[in-house]
Amino acid sequence: MTHDTSAERGLRISKVRLIRDSGEFDEFDFASGMINILHGVRNSSKSTTLRVIDYCLGDRDSAAKAIGVAVADAYEAVTTDLRIHGQPYELTRSWSYGRMGKISINGEDLAAADFSDWILAALEWPNVHIPLGLNPSTATELTPLSFRSTLRHIHRNESSWISFAHKEQEFIRRAVISQLLGFARPRATEAQSQFSLAQAKRRLNEAEAVDREVQQSTVQAVTAICENMNLPLARSTAHVADARREVEAALGEVRRRQQELTEQVRITTSGATESEAPAGYDPSLTALYSQVTRELRQATVTALEHLREEHTRSASTVSGEIGRMERLITSVGIFDALPVRLCPACEQNIDPARHHADTACYVCYQNVDDDHRQRRAQVEIRSLKSELEDLDEVVSRTLTDLTAARELQAHLQAKQVALATRLNAERAAQLAPFVAALEELAGQAARLEHKLTAFPAIEAIFQRRDQAREALESAQRAVSELDTDAATPLTIGAKPADRCAAFAERMNLFLEEFRGDPWVDRDVSIRDRDLTFYVGTRPWDDALGAEAKVLFFLAYSYATLFLQHDLDDECAFPGLLLLDNPYQQGIEEDVVRRVLHKLAQAASETGTQIISTQAPKPPAGSKTIRVIPMPRVYAAP
Repeated sequence: MTHDTSAERGLRISKVRLIRDSGEFDEFDFASGMINILHGVRNSSKSTTLRVIDYCLGDRDSAAKAIGVAVADAYEAVTTDLRIHGQPYELTRSWSYGRMGKISINGEDLAAADFSDWILAALEWPNVHIPLGLNPSTATELTPLSFRSTLRHIHRNESSWISFAHKEQEFIRRAVISQLLGFARPRATEAQSQFSLAQAKRRLNEAEAVDREVQQSTVQAVTAICENMNLPLARSTAHVADARREVEAALGEVRRRQQELTEQVRITTSGATESEAPAGYDPSLTALYSQVTRELRQATVTALEHLREEHTRSASTVSGEIGRMERLITSVGIFDALPVRLCPACEQNIDPARHHADTACYVCYQNVDDDHRQRRAQVEIRSLKSELEDLDEVVSRTLTDLTAARELQAHLQAKQVALATRLNAERAAQLAPFVAALEELAGQAARLEHKLTAFPAIEAIFQRRDQAREALESAQRAVSELDTDAATPLTIGAKPADRCAAFAERMNLFLEEFRGDPWVDRDVSIRDRDLTFYVGTRPWDDALGAEAKVLFFLAYSYATLFLQHDLDDECAFPGLLLLDNPYQQGIEEDVVRRVLHKLAQAASETGTQIISTQAPKPPAGSKTIRVIPMPRVYAAP
């Protein structure tokens, strides 16, 4: 049967290209509807070619780790041409600077982390989130079921021939098989409902615990505050509002009374006339105190002190001038005896011993008059001494006036203190009737204001209680709604049990030829509840040895080729198998050859594609088996 490739579903690989720095490349073409066998000796890049495909399909490791150091050093980029539902795409991975971590899809870059969403949408496979664990009720978060999780089931490499996928967790395995068999969407929805319900119940338990604690602590805290503040016990925010209004009204009355008393005090102390003054109060004391204060302010002590300082400073200056003039007279006599040794004009040496008239200058021979400088200086000294005597007299008179002013100031200050004492005593006696009342009112106002500060705290406590109750009610509604949603299961197409039975029947059809040796004489079945595979009555991994496990997974791979044929469009039909060296665990070459023929026939019937690697001589004589010799051998790592 020849498949119509124009209507093909799933994924097909057209070619793989390995590009060198020089622009040269190695290229391998692959056909659909048959098995493509990459044949070559060890280190001839057979498995690497499959890893190149895997790398282009979203591997997020480095190129050296994904395809090997030797190949990464020999090339700068790899390209995989593929078809998804018949639509061509070119995927390119380059490890040049700035391109690592990106996948180019038809020339447009996409982050490797986003590739899964893109290809799931292109393949029209369910893009679901599953609980992170086997039990949705105990899982702590949801995780996406990525495309690469399913790819590990159709790319059987050296490390996964005796397991569904290398290092795969059980909850991932179940999700992938449910996706392959076409009920991932309802199963994921059910698991998410269970997860959400469990999360909601946990939140409900937490809300109940918080509500219990808050209800109890609210009563204790509010009771303690009300007792300490002498307030009526509040049971709700309405009670708090009523109590606040009562306290505010009482505080308003106290402040009104304070204002009345303050006004009476102002009238009493506002300079009333003698006829209006209360009994025992002398209003003349205030006027007398004001007069004494004015006289004290007019005292000239400070001005006289400044005047005395100025006269003293002037006397010191005159004394200094007298000393300077006396030093001048002395210096005139000294410098007269010094002969001139150097002409100030021409700088020639002058001999003071040369002949010259007694009345002439021995430098220029002009007549010299008597020196009047000393007499002039003496006249200045006599004048300065006369000025100094006048200043001393003025300083003396100023000191006398300053002493008298200081005595007057001291007298006025003492009089002012005495008047102030009498005023304070009389005013204290006058205001005594008001002071006690004002102090009592101030105390009442302070107590009422202190009570007002308690109300925000009580309201905050009640608000926390109300919020805890609202959170509890919200959690209860969420649990109720999720319980209702969980009661309506979602079913699409055939039942899961029927889908599992169809897949197991296809595996048994493949294994029929190998019963007895190497396969056991028992059928495969699948329990739809947890998607456990049984061989007879025992789980597959307990019932099978290593050689039979390889045959089991070959049958599993064979059944995936018929998903579209046996089931419906809900199944995640890959249409592709990547088998890395099926010669495993001592399985006989003849058995592998028969297996390859059956797989090739299945690919032809379903229009799917198989790419396999092997070192032994491939089977010949079949139009459904295409051998691709590997031309290069790379150095062993």
